[in-house]
Amino acid sequence: MSHVNLGSSPVIGKINKLGLGLAAVGALGLIATYLTAGVERFFADYLIGFWYFAGISVTMMFFSALQYLARAGWSASVRRIAEMYTGMVPVLAILILPLVANVFMHHGSIYEWTHESAATDPILIKKAPYLNTTFFAIRMAFYVLVWFVMHRFIIGNSIKQDSSGSDITPTRKNWKRAAPFILLYAITITFAAFDLLMSLEPHWFSTIWGVYSFAGHFVAALSIVAITVVVLYNNGHLREYIRAEHFHDLGKLMFAFSVFWAYIAFSQYFIIWYANLPEETIYFTHRLSHGWEYVGYALVATHFLVPFMVLLRQDVKRKTNILIAAGIIILISHFIDIVWIVMPAVGHHILKVEGVTFGWQEFTGWLFFAGIFLILAMKNFQKHSAVAVNDPLLQESLEYHS
Repeated sequence: MSHVNLGSSPVIGKINKLGLGLAAVGALGLIATYLTAGVERFFADYLIGFWYFAGISVTMMFFSALQYLARAGWSASVRRIAEMYTGMVPVLAILILPLVANVFMHHGSIYEWTHESAATDPILIKKAPYLNTTFFAIRMAFYVLVWFVMHRFIIGNSIKQDSSGSDITPTRKNWKRAAPFILLYAITITFAAFDLLMSLEPHWFSTIWGVYSFAGHFVAALSIVAITVVVLYNNGHLREYIRAEHFHDLGKLMFAFSVFWAYIAFSQYFIIWYANLPEETIYFTHRLSHGWEYVGYALVATHFLVPFMVLLRQDVKRKTNILIAAGIIILISHFIDIVWIVMPAVGHHILKVEGVTFGWQEFTGWLFFAGIFLILAMKNFQKHSAVAVNDPLLQESLEYHS
């Protein structure tokens, strides 16, 4: 089969222009945040945008590796869409530098364990072998290195298969490498969530935090894949590769992992509520008071109730307009989730603000990284085939019925 090159497609050009606009507005917004709200607010908003899109980009690689591990035939015609959105991964080493620099700042760090007061805090003294600036920087370097290698081999081999004809050696290599890479993904995304988010409140901890973070990223990644497939399909692309069953299965996955996120979120809350230990309940105390409780209610509605009700019926998963609406709601809810994690911690501990610390500033980091995310994805669409045309399981995907 011939390559499906969408580089000259108007829809790709429009999305690329959208990305440029979002990046420009976000960059100006971050500068304005720094000048008007201070360095701490700037880094908090940068963290929100970075974690949102870095997590999705890395999780897109997980989605690809998972398809190889399962040797899934149904996804062969849509897997490349997820792979196109991994464009941020090779530049994460650069994008993470401001957050690494932040922990070394004597004034302006959003991480409480870097402050001078940590030297006299008995709990933080015990955690100092792990929570220290040098080890933090080493861990960040390790995470981005693992993700870069994963991108180099998993996504790289997928692209190589396009020009390998009947030789499926690149795919065979991915079948073998998928399992260890998925394990490395699980480890790195878990500890990155610990380091970048949970350590904002270093007295608090949750052993389910890694799974909670993964669930949010995965359902957001699925939503982006579904929205992109629908947009391309409605603009006349991929029609010979996409069937109603693909929309249906993407909708089922979005539904399933919305429920999974809710299950993990509730499990975390219920166990902490039932144990009623002060060192654990402090996390929800900050988020269920001073106005943050309304953000929490909105999170429950948008991240679980609405997607659950919208995607529950079997027939609606094949309706592209509903699939797009559900995906947008999930993406909004993922943003609310990360803001609800970051801003109460920074507002209470760093900015000393008891009420809701949420305004236009919190959109700036998201807009900046959304622009970068889209620009790099569209660059991939311009360089590579939008379908893995020589994948040995592609024919199974084209004949797929459910």
